[in-house]
Formats: sequence, structure tokens, C-alpha cells
Amino acid sequence: MTARRGAERGFTLLEVIVAMALFAAGIVAVFQLYSGALRLAAGSRDASASSIYARQRMEEALLVPNPVEGVERGAFGDRYRWEVATSIMPQVEETPYDEVRVRVTVSWRDGADEQAVHLSATRWHRKEQGGGA
Repeated sequence: MTARRGAERGFTLLEVIVAMALFAAGIVAVFQLYSGALRLAAGSRDASASSIYARQRMEEALLVPNPVEGVERGAFGDRYRWEVATSIMPQVEETPYDEVRVRVTVSWRDGADEQAVHLSATRWHRKEQGGGA
């Protein structure tokens, strides 16, 4: 009664369990890859958007006709914060130009981490001519 008959075909219970375990492991791996790809896409989106915002703030800061030393802060919507730091560097020798350094930082939260993009630029600004006697 325990002998298998040659006419019976099919899989044993053990073979079915092993096949289901392998299938489940494959499905889990595919879902992990998919969720990892979604996280990378979101990170790429944030980095691209913050780079565009930083460039926009940098262009605006470099176009200021009479730059003033200081820090400005603001936000792009609810997600991105920006900071523009302008400094006028002291000159060793007397020149008709001031060296103006601009640093733009755009930051955002990525889960528990703080991410940021930094841009720096230097420009020369003609000093105001003092009215002599």
C-alpha cells in the first residue's frame, strides 16, 4: 500500500513547499529592489530640484547691483529652505574693486537626515567713488 504506482504523477508535498518558499523569496527580493529604486528616484528628484533652486538664488544674488554683506534666509514651499551668505573680502592693497563672495545653501529633510546643496561664487564689484573736494 505504500508503494507508488507508476501511473500516478505529480509533486510531493515537500517539493511544493520548497517551490513556494523559493517563489516567495523571489517576490520579496523584487519588492525590495523596487522600493530601493523608488527611494533613489525620490533622492534624485530632491537633489535636482535643490540644485535648480540654488542656481536660481545664486543668479539673483550675483545680479544685485550694490551687494551688502549679510545673510538672507527663506523657503521654496514647505520642503526646501535656502540661505544666501554674502561677504565682502578685505583687500590687501588698494584696488578700485571689492571682492564679493556669495554662498548659497539649499537644504531639505530626507527622512531623519538633513541634505543640502551648496554653491559658491566670487564676483568683483566696482567700489563707490567718494566725492572729493
